[in-house]
Amino acid sequence: MGAKGDIMLVVGARPQFVKAAPLLARPPEGAAWLLVHTGQHYDYEMSAAFFAELAIPEPAYNLDVGALSPAAQLAAMTGRLADVIEKERPAAAVVVGDTTSTLAGALAASLSSVPLAHVEAGMRSYDWAMPEERNRVLTDRLAGLRLCPHAAAAANLAKEGITEGVEVVGDVTYEVAAAAYAALDAATYVAPLGLEPGGYAYVTCHRQENVEVPARLAAVAEALAGLDFPVYFPAHPRTAKALKAAGLWSRLEAARDVRLAEPTTYFTSLALIRYAAVVVTDSGGVQREAYLYDVPTLTLRERTEWPETVAAGVNRLVDVDPRAVRVGLKEACGAARARRPRLELVGEPRPSARVAEALSAFT
Repeated sequence: MGAKGDIMLVVGARPQFVKAAPLLARPPEGAAWLLVHTGQHYDYEMSAAFFAELAIPEPAYNLDVGALSPAAQLAAMTGRLADVIEKERPAAAVVVGDTTSTLAGALAASLSSVPLAHVEAGMRSYDWAMPEERNRVLTDRLAGLRLCPHAAAAANLAKEGITEGVEVVGDVTYEVAAAAYAALDAATYVAPLGLEPGGYAYVTCHRQENVEVPARLAAVAEALAGLDFPVYFPAHPRTAKALKAAGLWSRLEAARDVRLAEPTTYFTSLALIRYAAVVVTDSGGVQREAYLYDVPTLTLRERTEWPETVAAGVNRLVDVDPRAVRVGLKEACGAARARRPRLELVGEPRPSARVAEALSAFT
């Protein structure tokens, strides 16, 4: 049974494992963490490898939900999380980010009358077609404590009439990525992959809007195959499956400059970002990591919940337009400039410390 004062931290996808690492190292005063893994990401490369690399302790519960349709996955997670809450009776629940696991944790806590905190609250793309946007908005409505990464996120909540239970604590993603920066040696992480610093585009693509819409997936494949520049593309399992089903995997394999690979570890991904000529992605986390490291980024979406990356001129929204991707790559590679990492964005005290302080007061 959970001890009095336990706080349930719900994770399920690899971006949440990253954010959980600094939080778990700083439990709120007088409390202990009860870590619950929904099993949303379950492949070794997407889950266990991250736990090992980030020194995250074994979860108290692994719900092993696995691959289901979005509705079935949400229902299974919510029910199993409610069972954990019934057994453990945590003092509060914490959810992170914008995945199905985030919303399931929020629903289970709300239905069980457990106080809920949302880390990374207030982020908005204003694209209701994105599952992540729906997850963010609904979770913020259910939470009693909304922990925002920056003032713009708090302003988004204020526009929606939410001003109580809102605190700006900083960005835990920046905290982890900034701490890793100095140790990301190219000889250790990039050279063994046969890549030259500044001589490749690093690609990630996994969003439902791109992977599960055949025309958009085909456009992504066309863009990558036509770049005429070395491309390193560690494919998310869902993306690889969709590419193979659509007959696009073999097309990318045949492309002279495209290298398909298995998903990378977290620190390898950070190093690939740091030393890339350009990053091509649809990931919110990768957009932020590239922004922190000041690496030109082409985002395969029409909108982003991180508009500051665009305003700074680091990130360009190219959607899945092959021509826009080619032009963006050419301009990024042609713009010789010194990179100036924004490691100061982490701030002091560290975001994880500010989260712990806010949770101590909340519970």
